[in-house]
Amino acid sequence: MNLIQRYRSILINVLTAVGISLIANFNFFLMRWMPAPPGGYRGWAKHFMESDAILYVNFFYYLIFALILLTVLTTNIQGMRIKYFGRAVICLGIAVIFYFISPVFSLREGTMSLLFSRRNLIDPSVITKISFTLIISILYGKIFQLIYQKQSVQMENQLLKTENLQTTYNTLVNQINPHFFFNSLNSLSMLVREKHNRQALTYIDRLSGTFRYILQNGQSGGTTLEEELKFMEAYKYLLEVRYEGKLFFDINVGDRYLHWTMPSLSIQPLIENIVKHNVITSSRPMHVSIYTRHGSLFVANPVHPKMHNGDPSGIGLENLSHRYELLTGRDITVDNDGVTFTVGLPLCEPEKDLEL
Repeated sequence: MNLIQRYRSILINVLTAVGISLIANFNFFLMRWMPAPPGGYRGWAKHFMESDAILYVNFFYYLIFALILLTVLTTNIQGMRIKYFGRAVICLGIAVIFYFISPVFSLREGTMSLLFSRRNLIDPSVITKISFTLIISILYGKIFQLIYQKQSVQMENQLLKTENLQTTYNTLVNQINPHFFFNSLNSLSMLVREKHNRQALTYIDRLSGTFRYILQNGQSGGTTLEEELKFMEAYKYLLEVRYEGKLFFDINVGDRYLHWTMPSLSIQPLIENIVKHNVITSSRPMHVSIYTRHGSLFVANPVHPKMHNGDPSGIGLENLSHRYELLTGRDITVDNDGVTFTVGLPLCEPEKDLEL
């Protein structure tokens, strides 16, 4: 608990104690402000009933009593090994002590003394006030504990969510790097071998930009569709060099969606799966469609399955779906009719930020 939360908790306890004390001493406020009986008060009774001394004494007495109970019940819950029932028992013991040292006023004698100094130790008025203060404090402490436990669970869930997301991202990068990197080096060596120097330089520039985006934007969790498409331009160029004249992209994205947000590195795994699981040849070229509709980005491709398309080391839709659910609370859609394979990626409006 940081400093601000600690002082806020203390302030709430003080205000609650003030409220409890005001209610517990409501009868004294009535006595103080109600009209005097015929003939008025006499002697010490007149002094006490026409002054604010008795009000102040009782008000601050029960204020301190309530504040001590609330402090025992709510302070340092995380660090205290005593369970709530044990703290309630401690409060009961404190209530017994405060009962015997309670200030008692005698209207007939016009005196105020402590209860333990009187012959009759049973005072219904004091029992009522002490019991009221104890019960209200215990109920408040229980509510405080439940709220604190709920916040602790939420913080733990958020921490686990962040750790899970980071693990997922690390897995994503580890899966992309070796597979994609070696394929890119093969394409680059081909350009160098055929002495396409300008194209080779462009290829190196796009390759470095691709890895820079993976390492930088992947850490942030979310990005805009515009940034994701800029990354796709570089990534698309690398694949077009690798599948020259065999792989084509048709991108039709509405301008209104460019500043909408989505988890970074969402399109790349889909393109990687298309290349990995489909036959791409001169006779069977691959046309990938990327378009927006009804607040979602869709990636669609014709199905040209390879004979052996299982690759346990590849990036699956399950990974992408899991990242989407963690960051946006929404899931991707998958539609495969045997002819066209389409994946829908929900976009978030700018004011609805991703949970980073």
